[in-house]
Amino acid sequence: MYLPELDDRIVLWRNTIQLFHKYNRPDFVGPFKAIGFSYVVERPFLTKQGEEKKPDIVASGESGWMVLELTTQPGSKEPKLDTYKAIDPRYLSEYEHYIHDNAPDILSSRLSFVDDGPYCQLIVKDILRVEKEGYLNNQDLKAALDRAKGADLSKLPEIPISIVPEMKSKEIRRGLVDIVLQLFEPNSDGKTLIQLVDEGLERLSDRIGVTEKRSLKDKVKSVMEDLIRNHLHEYLEFKEGKYIATERFKQYHKTRGYIASKLRDWAAPTPQMTLEDSYVKSLEKLD
Repeated sequence: MYLPELDDRIVLWRNTIQLFHKYNRPDFVGPFKAIGFSYVVERPFLTKQGEEKKPDIVASGESGWMVLELTTQPGSKEPKLDTYKAIDPRYLSEYEHYIHDNAPDILSSRLSFVDDGPYCQLIVKDILRVEKEGYLNNQDLKAALDRAKGADLSKLPEIPISIVPEMKSKEIRRGLVDIVLQLFEPNSDGKTLIQLVDEGLERLSDRIGVTEKRSLKDKVKSVMEDLIRNHLHEYLEFKEGKYIATERFKQYHKTRGYIASKLRDWAAPTPQMTLEDSYVKSLEKLD
């Protein structure tokens, strides 16, 4: 990994998605996997009043269904979580999910506790914590989460998701660094725009909707245009529908370290020093 720290949003999504998977080494069965929940990401659902809602994750199984909101924001999500109560469960059929007559269990997933009101909350920073599980109606879900408490998510095989819906441009740039570096590997044939998106989404790729993927494509296209135009125009180009290393790079392959450095600057630029910053620095030197 060329960027030492993952964005909180990526950590949140990776660790939450782990709860839908199982591993033999280490021995781990995610609580949602244990009760047979399958999920979709950022898909539209209508309420019984005809309003569209697009939760981060909706999952369903034989025992029930749930809505899961992932957030790194410090403010309470209670008002937004309240709106999910009205989602019409009949729309689960559009995603080949089990259909239920009741309202969903509603949960939030965070890296640290924030009071989201009367809803179960998952804390997935490293060790899985479950707060307010008493608000869950699905007893199978409650029992599965209770069994999973204390699981060390940091010990699980890493899910290579690097971009997720609703990412901002800076986050997308960070998420693309390792994928772009693959373009400079020997015998690379380049990558199309949709390949960049699909590889960044990894296992989320077939779980998000067409509209959401199109939005991500537009964002990735924009940041890649910036990368080529302002940072790597000598070494990277978009040619015949693919992002590919230029002939100049192929002649001077030892520039890989330079390219990695330029990608770091592109993904995590150093803020420009303002006049006020400069003045403060000069006073510090006098001290």
